[in-house]
Amino acid sequence: MKNNRAFHRPLLLSVLGIALLALASPLRAADALVALDQGQRIDEKRNGWLPYLFATDELGLAAGVGGFTAGTLQPQTSLFGTGFVTSNKSALFSGVLSNYRLGNSRFLTDTYLLLDHFTDQRFYVDLDQDPSQAKAGSNDSDKNDYVSGTSDEVTFNFTLKYPLAMGNAKVDPVPVYRLDHGLLYDGPVGGAEWNPLTSGRTTLATRFFYTYRDLSDYGTDVDQLEAKTNGLDFWIEYDNTDFPRNPSRGSRQQFMVSRDFGWFDSSNSWTNLELDMAKYFNLGTSSWFRQQVLALDFWTSNTTSWETSSDNPQQVTHRPPPNYGSVLGGFDRMRAYPSGRFRDKSAVYYAAELRLLPDYQQLHDLPIINYFEIDWWQVVPFVEAGRVASDYDSNLFFKDLKWDAGIGIRLMAFRAVVRLDWAISDEGSSVWAMISQPFSRSGS
Repeated sequence: MKNNRAFHRPLLLSVLGIALLALASPLRAADALVALDQGQRIDEKRNGWLPYLFATDELGLAAGVGGFTAGTLQPQTSLFGTGFVTSNKSALFSGVLSNYRLGNSRFLTDTYLLLDHFTDQRFYVDLDQDPSQAKAGSNDSDKNDYVSGTSDEVTFNFTLKYPLAMGNAKVDPVPVYRLDHGLLYDGPVGGAEWNPLTSGRTTLATRFFYTYRDLSDYGTDVDQLEAKTNGLDFWIEYDNTDFPRNPSRGSRQQFMVSRDFGWFDSSNSWTNLELDMAKYFNLGTSSWFRQQVLALDFWTSNTTSWETSSDNPQQVTHRPPPNYGSVLGGFDRMRAYPSGRFRDKSAVYYAAELRLLPDYQQLHDLPIINYFEIDWWQVVPFVEAGRVASDYDSNLFFKDLKWDAGIGIRLMAFRAVVRLDWAISDEGSSVWAMISQPFSRSGS
């Protein structure tokens, strides 16, 4: 969710706001692991819930409730859900069941559902297809080249994951990490060497995805704005970090193929390839900080099925719908820009974050705040660069890159990381709240 207004609040209100806004965000599956604090047993069950209020330019004032339960079905399994209604008659419900293990096998499943109705939704799409103008969402497009209206969306995902029997997952596909106030002190070895046979975890996964989305009430043809897509993602991930939820060393690589076969009610068929690589450097401690980590990320995407008319470059077939494919802008990549701001055949993204964990960590002792079981908080300055292009060539990686910079506040609450990031660019600024560190979600 996006808020163009500057964010100025005292620290305690910011801490509370992060937890509230993260619960309001569309949820994603958690890591397939068990994280235990000192003295905590693997069979302990944990749960929490929270009503919340927030406001954005697009939604107005919103009120909702979010909640979770962890370890109820299985030690590594969690169930999250949230829903809200707003003053401009928008509404959202989102829920995810993560890491349900099928018997004693190595197969783990995630199930995700999103239902929403927004009365001021924005899409960066071309309706007039004027070849003399830059394509909406392209790297040179105008920030105001979008249409907005009433939108309804249904998204459903079902994921099947298989950790290979090698490295840290050779014996048990679900690792157990033990934490001391949120920082790792015992668990599977990762990051000391790059060798999938002896270190880290290699996972094969596939995901069925389905999305229906439309946009109406803006006075023109709706066909180009309807998103009807279903298909399969296939990916392989090698996570060789010391602690996937908050890495301090090691690396992560993921290669993903997405395919809509044009079956059922799909608008058209399309194929997209993605590569994501992250690297983490532990910079040690100082008199001010208990932990200092430099996190780097590189991501690139290419829609191989993309076909452009020889008579008009605005006319494209076999392209993914909005929010699929080569997209920049939003809570993970190019955070100063609106969600889906840049969209084309190809994309590249670079990022660097300095994750600083202050020595002062007393939030868990404060009234009201202690409900969130906050183990630590981080201050995170970051910079990002990226662009989209109509061709996948050398110019994509270096020419006419978009830039932004920002600062984030991260918390470990309920053994999970929640974050609030503020970023600014030449087109303005945005504030985003989300669960999990950037560069760390499998299948994204």
